[in-house]
Amino acid sequence: MTKVADLIELAGFAGATVWLKMDGERAGHRWTVVLACPDAGFQYRRDVSRFDHVIEIVRDELARLPGDWSWLDEPIEDLDEFAEHYEELGRRGAIVIVDGTGERTVRPASPVS
Repeated sequence: MTKVADLIELAGFAGATVWLKMDGERAGHRWTVVLACPDAGFQYRRDVSRFDHVIEIVRDELARLPGDWSWLDEPIEDLDEFAEHYEELGRRGAIVIVDGTGERTVRPASPVS
């Protein structure tokens, strides 16, 4: 089993960048996924509503690139927790980016009342 952060890190070791954004300003399609692999001349961007679709996109698109991506099929143990955490921040208006360098808050969430 792996975690979402491990998936992003392993992609980086394989030469690909995975960049995820949860955008609380949007009513729908709050998740943005950007993938890039400069060595393969590959770049991909898509906005989706559900985090499980983000993971499907990451797996499907990276698997099309040259190299050994067999580890992409590993189950992700924190999929629901990851999505719930960031989607709650999004509901409170946050904009957060997660990539190989960690998490960056573009706009913080409103305090819980």
